Amino acid sequence: MNGLACPRCAQVDQVQSAQSVYGAQSGTSHSTGVAYGAVIGAGPMAMGMTTHGTHISNLAQRLTPPPAPRRRSAWNCGVVALFAALIVMGLLGLGGYLLHDSESESADRAVGLAVAITFFSLIPIAFVLFLIQGRRLKRHYEDYAAVWPTMMHVWQSAMICLRCHGAFFPADTIQTGIDPGHLIPLDAFRDTVVDVGNRIALAARIPPAQRSIPPGPTD
Repeated sequence: MNGLACPRCAQVDQVQSAQSVYGAQSGTSHSTGVAYGAVIGAGPMAMGMTTHGTHISNLAQRLTPPPAPRRRSAWNCGVVALFAALIVMGLLGLGGYLLHDSESESADRAVGLAVAITFFSLIPIAFVLFLIQGRRLKRHYEDYAAVWPTMMHVWQSAMICLRCHGAFFPADTIQTGIDPGHLIPLDAFRDTVVDVGNRIALAARIPPAQRSIPPGPTD
């Protein structure tokens, strides 16, 4: 049987690459029209209108490629607001301690000092947590960036049968560990691409003598 033939219907006339189907089912749309209306004192008027937008079909959504790696920073509005709040509250407590200097206000001084110590002591703790989060985000980015090219290769190697509404990987194109006779449901296509990409990338890190791709799903 032809390596590009659908494993279910054994035909090739409705088989296309996932990349070409996705490209045909998504893109930018432009439309031009005329809008009619009336202006008081001027009578009917016609105005030309042009709209721009993007469209993506339900099929294209199920064939979306793995998103490109994007580095995320641990800094965000919430983190900035947290540090600002800790500093402000600490300064307010310190101000309360310094402004109440009489013996009759010793209780207020004690409260102000306690507030200042509490919030200023939370700043280094928050900073350590921020550093830990930053390292975690960096590690996640590096791990995903390392495997993303493999995922894209898997996605570009996939073929779609529009008659049977399924995906498959030709055996002579890429070794995925999935039975070439297995037709993958389109709803599971994106997860399959990620899983296969991870398994191939993992196998590439194993010494050649021990290298093997774990079997994928079968019918």
